[in-house]
Amino acid sequence: MKLPLLVFVIAFVSCNPPSDKAAATEPFGLEELQASLDSLFNAEVGSDEPGAALLVASNGEMLIGKGYGLRDTETGQPITTSTNLRMASVSKQFTALCILSLVDEGKLSLDDEAFSYLPYPIFKDISIEHLLNHTSGLPDYYQHFAANWDTTNIMENKDVLDWLATNPDPVFEPGDQWEYSNTAYLMLALIVEKVSGTEFSKYAKENVFTKAGMPGTNYFNLAQPIEIPERAFCYQKDSLSEFNQVDGFFMNGVMGDGAVYTSINDYFKYDQALRNETIFSSKTHQLIFKPSSTHEVNGTERAYAMGWGVTDSTASHSGGWFGTNTYVKRYLNKPLTFAIFMNRTTLWENNLVGKTDSLINEYL
Repeated sequence: MKLPLLVFVIAFVSCNPPSDKAAATEPFGLEELQASLDSLFNAEVGSDEPGAALLVASNGEMLIGKGYGLRDTETGQPITTSTNLRMASVSKQFTALCILSLVDEGKLSLDDEAFSYLPYPIFKDISIEHLLNHTSGLPDYYQHFAANWDTTNIMENKDVLDWLATNPDPVFEPGDQWEYSNTAYLMLALIVEKVSGTEFSKYAKENVFTKAGMPGTNYFNLAQPIEIPERAFCYQKDSLSEFNQVDGFFMNGVMGDGAVYTSINDYFKYDQALRNETIFSSKTHQLIFKPSSTHEVNGTERAYAMGWGVTDSTASHSGGWFGTNTYVKRYLNKPLTFAIFMNRTTLWENNLVGKTDSLINEYL
């Protein structure tokens, strides 16, 4: 981008055995919550359409893990808790963890100048932390490559670096402003490779995913594809409202700003690893949700940490790319997390996130 379990209905204590009715009201409204969420998601996702995976975790337990709709419309294979879906920008938290892994090993400092690792003028005065918290001022790669790239070729991180080496104009001076930067996270992936001497996706697998208990999770580069177990293909609606697969998009060769595939099962294990601080040293774990930049949205101050937007009580992040929408939210003041992963781009159409959040908190 974790509170006491859902509250039990308290039966009056007496010498008489509990009635069938009292027994039926336990456990603490969880059946009602599942039924309410099923109704919400089934109204959004048809059984023969690309769909969604849902996670609700509280107090170290996966209270709800469920799939809705299909991961592959041609074969009719359903989305389950082991289906791997594309995370889009929710991936940024894992890129940040790769950087923190190097910090934890003493190989990197957040204050280091990016120019030390990527020796081109545009990286002068940009720190690693500037890249992480969206204050680097690097220009947006998407606009440039959408207008200038031969789309019959898959572009990769190195192609973005080659463009930045031509010294395009920055958006602002490092640290002066805040602007969400996908370009910065591609450069973080290259810095991981430079410092570690290991290809980025391999480094993430060995030093983040494996340590977090995520055996089925991977970064994916379309230019050098790997097999993704139980992969959910990505779909978008056309002008006739028909879902079409869009996994071949030419920018799907870049990694760092997106490109992680994970499942509800793996994300739950990761969520617990964060809460139990088992990936890095405790000192490094403290940096993950520590605000390092602020900005205003419609007059409200927002803070950003290591791949997470944070408040005093929550950490969250959304993701959107061709054929995928994702959202994760962790409560920092109670052991509650929920996540919605979709292989379609309709997450924000009917306030699905807000309604899910409200239902979960109503039952907690």
